[in-house]
Amino acid sequence: MPPLPFEIPTPDADSIRQLEKAWSRADLARYLVRWQNSRLPELPQAFFAFPRQALDIGCGMGRYILTASAARADTAYLGIDKGGFRGGSMIDRIEQAARPNLFGLHTNVIPMLPRFAPASLDEITIFYPNPWWPPKHRQKRWSYHPILPLLATLLKPGGCLTITSNEAFYLGEFRYAVAHRPAMIGLENTYAGPIEIETAEAGRTHFEVKFMETGVPCGELRFRKQVLS
Repeated sequence: MPPLPFEIPTPDADSIRQLEKAWSRADLARYLVRWQNSRLPELPQAFFAFPRQALDIGCGMGRYILTASAARADTAYLGIDKGGFRGGSMIDRIEQAARPNLFGLHTNVIPMLPRFAPASLDEITIFYPNPWWPPKHRQKRWSYHPILPLLATLLKPGGCLTITSNEAFYLGEFRYAVAHRPAMIGLENTYAGPIEIETAEAGRTHFEVKFMETGVPCGELRFRKQVLS
């Protein structure tokens, strides 16, 4: 069964005001102070030894990176998830796979992102992030977050950023943020629409499989880091 249609709207005027207000107050260095005394894992150096690097943010139990790493031996896949059950399961599944291009970290991704060098990633994926529906929690959405511009910085020229959601408003805000947030540099929106997955069995995450099995429409945005001539 082909994916259901999925229209991604432009945020309404109030949402745009809230986004721009959050961007004007964004201070990543100040935000990251909360982790300055935390014990965080080191990035696996073997991850950077491959020709290509892919980061899956909030990777859950690792379904995507397990599948993708088996198909592309030239690409190193790193999944990061802080969930108690999901993150622990992801680490166990990676260890069982024993694949040289497959890596996982059970930790919060936000303080880990500044540890990557600029232009060090070919692919960043964010599959079905928490929508944080209540307005009082909107600051936790990626489109509002102080860390968002760093994603563009971490991509290599020609690299791709993919985000999916079953919530159209979430993708609409994200697309608007990439296009209008002053600190977002060099990302071109190359696709906006329904996920291009034909069967539930091919779902990239457990959420995607569940959504397809139950007929929940899901959408996707893809961005490409521009190559400067």
